[in-house]
Amino acid sequence: MIRKLLKRNISAWQIAGYSVATLAGVVIVMSAVQFYIDLGGALGVKSGSGTNLVSPRNMVISKPVGLGNTLTGSAPSFDADEIADIEAQPWVSGVSAFQASNFGVWAGVDFGGRSLSSAMFFESIPDRLVDASIRGFDFDPESPLIPIVISKDYLALYNFGFATSGGMPVVSEGIISSIPLRVTLSGNGRRDTFDARIVGFSNWINTICVPQSFMDWAHDIYGSGIAAEPSRLIVEVSDPSDPAVGKYMSHNNYIVAGPEDTSSRATYLLRIVSASVAAVGAVITLLALFILVLSLFLLIQKNGRSIAGLLLLGYSPAEVSRYYMMLVGVINTAVLLLSVLAVLLISGLWTPTVLALGASPASPWAAIAVGAALLAAITIINCFIIRRMVANYF
Repeated sequence: MIRKLLKRNISAWQIAGYSVATLAGVVIVMSAVQFYIDLGGALGVKSGSGTNLVSPRNMVISKPVGLGNTLTGSAPSFDADEIADIEAQPWVSGVSAFQASNFGVWAGVDFGGRSLSSAMFFESIPDRLVDASIRGFDFDPESPLIPIVISKDYLALYNFGFATSGGMPVVSEGIISSIPLRVTLSGNGRRDTFDARIVGFSNWINTICVPQSFMDWAHDIYGSGIAAEPSRLIVEVSDPSDPAVGKYMSHNNYIVAGPEDTSSRATYLLRIVSASVAAVGAVITLLALFILVLSLFLLIQKNGRSIAGLLLLGYSPAEVSRYYMMLVGVINTAVLLLSVLAVLLISGLWTPTVLALGASPASPWAAIAVGAALLAAITIINCFIIRRMVANYF
């Protein structure tokens, strides 16, 4: 009897208007979330094989070389106070230093019937920051083979610069990794030669990198015993798209290298676009909520005599309002199902772009959860309003 009495005066057009407006708002919000997750996952720094070489949370900073450095012959460095100030920033999760060798390094190789040799340098960073896919990057003093990781730019300079002009053969990464090197270390009155091998290449470690264990061992034997202040730092940033990062670096006149310069700006722009689109969807959803509240208010007003009669017959406000709550629940459930279908179809528009960037589209469950939470909140608000309206007739 309750359903027969209360379903009168229900306007199909008002219900349809609310449903369409809510569907549009929820689809926009869910699409913005899915777009951010899909494109955000494709903004990592990739190697040729498509694997991450370094997290976009790491950046390499240094100081510009000034006239004073030119006159003294010393590189600009970071002192303990400056490092402490960087570590104290809220967006910094860790700071590590490039440790340069303070002993003589000379390397030679026999290749293509020619012998090449040159003075060079070594640097080390904490092993945890070296690409995890590189194997054999460790040092054993009992069997002293020196593993080396170099920048891919160095190999490109050799192949397309030195080799071309000097009549030398060009080499691939695989070939150069198989070529044995001879490295001579000198210092403290000692001079020893060791075997070495290039075990990997990096897109971001712009140096000739050796294991930290080797650097510590070599400094004890050939080093001067004086720890020099670092000239370059690796800053691990919790969120490189935070505008505070760029402001701090610019204020202190630090030079930023590595993946941060491009990926963080793209991530920041992506975040702004996604947030703007989601805000538009939220506004549309909020307006749809007002439409439904107004429709329910008019509907309950039209059925006021029926509601009052049911209450006088002994029905509780919860029993009377249950029909309207079920109506709202059914409509919002249908809106959620249609929203999920719409988002799955819309996300297919940018899927080819995500695949072209070397990433895979993310699972839609996060976007679905956002849509479900949004509609659940709307349902709860509507049920509360319905209960209050019906109780006014008690």
